[in-house]
Amino acid sequence: MKSLPALRDSDLVAFAAQGEADGRTSVIVEAKRPTVAPPPAAMKKTTTSPRELLPAPAKRRAPAANGAAKALAQCMAELEALLSRLGLADAARRNDLSGSFVVEVTPDQLRALSRDPAVQAIRCNRVHRRAAA
Repeated sequence: MKSLPALRDSDLVAFAAQGEADGRTSVIVEAKRPTVAPPPAAMKKTTTSPRELLPAPAKRRAPAANGAAKALAQCMAELEALLSRLGLADAARRNDLSGSFVVEVTPDQLRALSRDPAVQAIRCNRVHRRAAA
């Protein structure tokens, strides 16, 4: 089986290798985000005060912060479109704060998600508990 670099857990790699199995598992799918370089001023100055570690107030933030928010929104839209194509969008739970979706997938859907360039990482949803039937 071809390597699936988006899968971050060995349990998911084993689940994806199952082939045509009918099982489902809950996963967290993270949207691909552009890398962000730290501002040059932050790299030159050594911070010694905890107050200097806090972000600047909203009115003084650099315009790049708005660009990062727009880039994340675009990445989330691409991932949501992918989930729609796979028939998973209605059941997916969106988390804008972390830039991810939580959804239950089959092994085929997991492989399709892991190969798409809109996906940065897929992790097991370890908080999800299934109700006993």
